[in-house]
Amino acid sequence: MIQKQSKKYWFKRKRYGWGWTPVTLQGWLIIAALFAVVITAGITVLPPKPEQPTASQLVLFIGIVVADIVAVMLITSAKGPAPRWRWGKKPGDNPDEDF
Repeated sequence: MIQKQSKKYWFKRKRYGWGWTPVTLQGWLIIAALFAVVITAGITVLPPKPEQPTASQLVLFIGIVVADIVAVMLITSAKGPAPRWRWGKKPGDNPDEDF
């Protein structure tokens, strides 16, 4: 008899609200990479504190942050279950998909 192998998710649905939360090392590394890219972009693109950023610097920084967030959302949707609104733990929740 062939058993269906359960899919190992990097992210599970949050218990409250809409979205995902990381549950594996790979998921946490994706979140850490998100923060690392945003911090690196802030350090390299934006000027030091006494100077005001130019419009092109702000557009570049915001573009990098938006692209990073979109990339993380695509990864979480590929490596996690379909999102749905949840408000608390229900008896029918799947422990492989729901946190």
